[in-house]
Amino acid sequence: MRARRRLFCIITTLLAVILDASVLPFTGLNMSYVPRLCLVNAALIGTVLGATQGIIYGAFAGTALDITVYQPAGVTALMYTLCGLVSGFLTHRVRPWLVTLVPSLSAFLLYEAGMAVYTYFVTGFFPGGKIGYALIRAVISLALTQILYLPYLRALKPSKIGKGRRR
Repeated sequence: MRARRRLFCIITTLLAVILDASVLPFTGLNMSYVPRLCLVNAALIGTVLGATQGIIYGAFAGTALDITVYQPAGVTALMYTLCGLVSGFLTHRVRPWLVTLVPSLSAFLLYEAGMAVYTYFVTGFFPGGKIGYALIRAVISLALTQILYLPYLRALKPSKIGKGRRR
């Protein structure tokens, strides 16, 4: 079971890296609105498996993206690692009916805020005009997380599915 879980996490992370780095930038979509699939993947793994696994696969995805695409080496890896941590940490601290909303939204907003701060320190100005794009991207990422939560839960923790209260 552990090997299957690990294989699923590695395959989904590599698939998200490939889509983020090679496919989505060339689809003709406005990249201001396209969610970061690696970030969604790290948040989902952190939500389902906990903070440690979210950190591991967030760091793996961020490092892979830093190597393949992005210029600032380490910034993406750091942000994805923090998002996996926040997502996994908050999962056990919220009410069960909020478990897919609060951790993921917090992770996405942390990523957007962190990248805005990084942009400020690099360029010297705050990207205030891009706050709307960041919020829309966070909401789209949250919707994608809502859609993918049950398939991830079924693949990573099959014993949790169908264990509701019986009357």
